[in-house]
Amino acid sequence: MTPDAISDALERDILGGVLAPGSVLPQGALAARFGVSRIPVRDALARLALAGLVELTPNRRARVVEMTLEEVIEAFDLRLMLETDLFARALERMTPQDLDRIDYALARSDLEARNANWAEGDALFHAALYAPAQRPRQQTMIDGLRRACRVQIASYESLPEDTDRWLADHAALRDLCRAGEKAAATERLRTHLTNARDTLLSHLA
Repeated sequence: MTPDAISDALERDILGGVLAPGSVLPQGALAARFGVSRIPVRDALARLALAGLVELTPNRRARVVEMTLEEVIEAFDLRLMLETDLFARALERMTPQDLDRIDYALARSDLEARNANWAEGDALFHAALYAPAQRPRQQTMIDGLRRACRVQIASYESLPEDTDRWLADHAALRDLCRAGEKAAATERLRTHLTNARDTLLSHLA
């Protein structure tokens, strides 16, 4: 089994909540699980560390990233700054084709909202909102922050219980984009992200 295949399998476990934040990932046990030596396991863990899903210590131990309350607050502060800015820039450049892509992403998000792939649908929708800005470096920073937050969310099966609220937010964001209501759309995104932060913090607390 290749390092890519191992890292993909572990990423699914981490983002699916099978491996909770703080879980230790022993190289020997992983090597036995995947039927390989420790070398591809070590490479896979290094890739997960670069993706922000795993922390590596000097003694070669690895564990799933676990954020403190302060770190979650910091991550969402950065997300609010970066995502609202990127969305505002995207709104200035949206074409009819971009709006059609947002419609498609919204439909996908609605379909997947109540199953195990809800986070993928959510990510697809937000990516469609921000894509017209054409700022890949900023989007990469956002992706890393969103991924780190999702690791924490995956441990709480009840978090998607707010599904109706965030689906309503998504629909409102799409409608405001189509109406050209740029200030209202940006403010609705800010509220959407703030509610997500508060929900996660209530569980962590």
